[in-house]
Amino acid sequence: KNIIIFNNTREREKTRIIMSSGCASRATCCYSHYCKRSLSSRANEALLNYSSLRSFNERRSGGGSSGLLFSLFRSTFITSKRMKGGFSSLTRAAAAKEEDKDKDEEGGVTMKKNKNTTNNTHQLITFFKFTVLSNAEDEVDAHREFIETNNLEIRGRIYLNEQGVNAQMSGKGTDGETYARWVEKRAPFNGMRISVYPYHEHGHPDLRLRVKPQLVQLENGTAHLPIADTSKRGTSLSPEEWHEMIEKANEDPSDKENPLLLDVRNGYEWDVGHFKGAQRPVQESFRETVETNVDDKIGPLADMPKDKPIMMYCTGGIRCDVYSTVLKEQGYENVMVLEGGVQAYFEKFGNEEKHAWDDHLFVFDNRLAMTPKGTPAADLGEKAATLECHVCKQKNAPPPHRNCPNVDCNRLFLVCEGCSEKLDGFCCHECTQATHVRPQLVNPGRYKKYASYDTPEARAARRGDGRQRRKQLRLRKRKLACAEYVIRTVLGDDEAASSSNESSSGTFAARTRSNNKVEENDDEEDDDDDEEK
Repeated sequence: KNIIIFNNTREREKTRIIMSSGCASRATCCYSHYCKRSLSSRANEALLNYSSLRSFNERRSGGGSSGLLFSLFRSTFITSKRMKGGFSSLTRAAAAKEEDKDKDEEGGVTMKKNKNTTNNTHQLITFFKFTVLSNAEDEVDAHREFIETNNLEIRGRIYLNEQGVNAQMSGKGTDGETYARWVEKRAPFNGMRISVYPYHEHGHPDLRLRVKPQLVQLENGTAHLPIADTSKRGTSLSPEEWHEMIEKANEDPSDKENPLLLDVRNGYEWDVGHFKGAQRPVQESFRETVETNVDDKIGPLADMPKDKPIMMYCTGGIRCDVYSTVLKEQGYENVMVLEGGVQAYFEKFGNEEKHAWDDHLFVFDNRLAMTPKGTPAADLGEKAATLECHVCKQKNAPPPHRNCPNVDCNRLFLVCEGCSEKLDGFCCHECTQATHVRPQLVNPGRYKKYASYDTPEARAARRGDGRQRRKQLRLRKRKLACAEYVIRTVLGDDEAASSSNESSSGTFAARTRSNNKVEENDDEEDDDDDEEK
């Protein structure tokens, strides 16, 4: 439960950090840099703060390299029986300060320097367009050929089908914008709106360019909806028109003449930020919107007159356009959507003090949340901690969301620093008792696949008796096959020979029949023993 650092030289110190604590079944048992084994992702992340430990070591040793041996005990870390807490706030602050110092010396870029666009080496780009494509597969091939021919470094999600294209992507330099402008020049996509945000790194892990049945996920699909026909969708409002009308929506929502402000995003997106006066969506996933919004008990459209104006908004505008066709088919007459979504509104009014947006905007890249000015919410530091904590319900939680380390829960929630340390990053006390867990992320972000955090010890601790039982069956099967071989070769028993041939078959069905026969024989022997007793 200590961290021991041998400080003969900096390089030796770095290669002999030994961290050990806790239980292997929690997949957070230890991390030994010395033997190059990575048994804990949390400890692996902790090693990223090596620079702060190095600085602390030098101060303790007076800057020399006399082979000082010392230990950092529980007070340095928020530890428990399973080393759950990670670094203390003091150590995290020291690590961040040292990291900024090192990056300044190396000429690197930090998140806080993101406001200076000269240091941004990438672009985050979003666009979509509803149209009619005769052959989506050929269109995907053309896009892939253009990217490969021009050697463009692009990552993200680019989906196409017979109804159009939807893309959330990032590119190095201007590669992403080059690709987006090429798409816009193609006949089916002329007039497509493109949003570009400078950034210091890729916003997505890889490139997914393929045909997808639905551009956005909606219950019962979207193939039957006339989303490519603009007359069948809601009326588009420019950001300026939206800004003027939203004041009426907030004056008296119960008035039949005043519009209903409808957020069609997911519930967790509303928690990060929303237009003033908009109620939290009743659905946690957009695919449920068709059913939940008209539900008799919870739906905001239940018992609402069909002629009442509806103002809908979402992040980039695509979900509004899709859902507006649903409302039109359900008989709602006056449906309006924010053209370009909240992102377009930010481009026009994000820098003004009197904009109608509260807090931040949830986005689907590695920023996870952005300010109305277009910068990552993480750049605000403590000033961004204005959201409601899922645990204590106080308005002191910073963005972005975190996933509960309990794999079986995986709740996406906002949490303040105090509650995060108290519950070790879990969303509730019950999840802290779970065994199928991942380590708490030191820095908010996306979890990798569970296999990246699992260990042989953890798998063994969760494993039941099935593995041992199958091993015993295999041993009994070998013994039975050996006995049959002796009978066949010595006594010439044809029945035993046929049985042996069946048991030695390589098909799964034959092996199953053989195992069942072994079990039946064992059960009969057990019954005979019981009768004798």
